[in-house]
Amino acid sequence: MELETSYTFDAAHRIRGHAGKCAGLHGHTYRLDLTVSAERLDPLGMVMDFEDLRELVRKAVLDRWDHATLLAADDPLAEAIASVQHEAPDRVVRLDGHPTAERLTREAWSAIERALPAHVRIERVAIRETPTSGSALARLRP
Repeated sequence: MELETSYTFDAAHRIRGHAGKCAGLHGHTYRLDLTVSAERLDPLGMVMDFEDLRELVRKAVLDRWDHATLLAADDPLAEAIASVQHEAPDRVVRLDGHPTAERLTREAWSAIERALPAHVRIERVAIRETPTSGSALARLRP
């Protein structure tokens, strides 16, 4: 049985070295779509409680990324923003690579997977930068 949920978060990013508009700092209202599954339902007949899953995703991903600036670890803009943003230096998130939708999808998958209960597994994670553009990662089915 599968359970599907969606979340939104707002963040800024840039793709340093990009030939187009994405090279400049800009923001999105991202949408994170998540599908998890369990072979057996719990005693209440659920994969897991929606509120428990929401809390798990909040702690694993949203608390870190919402209203943050997502940049590559080697982007000089990361240090510049952190140095003037004294009120919230943790809102500059340094990633191991460019903060593309593809990178965010993989990062979200890893963070959520580590936090899930043992009987629940991720089937699909998608990150949408806009209503028409995004990235998805899905478990291969046998």
